[in-house]
Amino acid sequence: MFASILSGRLARTTGDRPLVCTGMLLAALGLAGWVAAGAEPAYPLLVVPMMAAGFGTSFALTGSASTVMGAAPPAYSGTASALFNTTRQLGSATGVALGGTLLVTAADYGEGLRTSMAIGALAYLTGAGLAWFCVPPEPGSEAPDAEAHAG
Repeated sequence: MFASILSGRLARTTGDRPLVCTGMLLAALGLAGWVAAGAEPAYPLLVVPMMAAGFGTSFALTGSASTVMGAAPPAYSGTASALFNTTRQLGSATGVALGGTLLVTAADYGEGLRTSMAIGALAYLTGAGLAWFCVPPEPGSEAPDAEAHAG
């Protein structure tokens, strides 16, 4: 919750793009920390990566929602909100299902966990890259490619 509040306040001055990208990168680092912790890490070694992944996800989510809602015409705000939350839930459920599948089909639990976290980190990196190109750079501006397509 702290990350969402902080992200919302910072968005007024920075816009959503740096916050979404930063959050996604922080979450990717958190999952990469799980991978680097080894096959059977002590729980204290996972505290910081887990906190980074959770904080980064929450930090990015506020800007993501703001971007989607800001792009929708007011008459379609309910539809935009429903579509955003539906796709977020589908993505979460798909990620959990794929991660669980990797865990149960792996010959070794530790290897399955590391593989699952590595794929999650790559997904967050992909999200950060997409956010860089798709989220408007400043408050109230168009997406970077929107000007090229408008002409």
